[in-house]
Amino acid sequence: MRRPAAFGLSLCLLATLSVTVSAARAQGEAAPIPPACTAFDWSLMRELAWFSAPGLGEVASGDTVAADMPGAVLKLRPDAEVEFPVPPSKEPAPGTYGGILRFPALTTPGLYQVTLSEDAWIDVSQDGKTARPPTAFTVKRDCPAIRKSVRYQFGTTPILIEVSGAKRDAIKIAIAPAE
Repeated sequence: MRRPAAFGLSLCLLATLSVTVSAARAQGEAAPIPPACTAFDWSLMRELAWFSAPGLGEVASGDTVAADMPGAVLKLRPDAEVEFPVPPSKEPAPGTYGGILRFPALTTPGLYQVTLSEDAWIDVSQDGKTARPPTAFTVKRDCPAIRKSVRYQFGTTPILIEVSGAKRDAIKIAIAPAE
C-alpha cells in the first residue's frame, strides 16, 4: 500500500516531538498537554506535533505548499482584500482576516482532515469553483494549540483551501489523511 508523502513526514515530526518532550522532561521542563487537546472527536496529536515543532514554515496567501509540507503558518490578509475563487459560504465579519492556500494533487484519494490553530471558517474546493461539503468536524475552544479540524473526501486533483473570518493575520493550518 502506497502511503501519502505526508505520512512519512508525520512520523518524522512525531519522532522529533517525542525527543523534544523527552529532553524537556529530563531537564524538568515537562509541558503537559491540556486535556482539551486530547478531547477532539478524533486524534489530533499528529497536528499538535506539527504546530508545536520549531521552524514551522510560513506561506503567503495564494501559495502552493509542497506535498511533503502538511503543516504551515498561513499569513492572512484582511478578508476584504482577498479575492476568493469560491465565495465564502459564511460571510466574514468586518475586520477579520482570510487567505488562500493550495495543495498539489494528492496521490491517494480518501478521507483527509484540514486542521486550524485558531477560530476561522474553512471552505475547500477541488475544482476551483464550488465548495466541497465536509463529512465531519470537531471543535474545542479550550485547546490553546488547535481550534478545529474538518474532514473531507478528496480525489486526486489539487486542493484549494480558503480561510476566512480569522481574528489574527496568521493561522497554523495542516492537511493530512484521516487516521
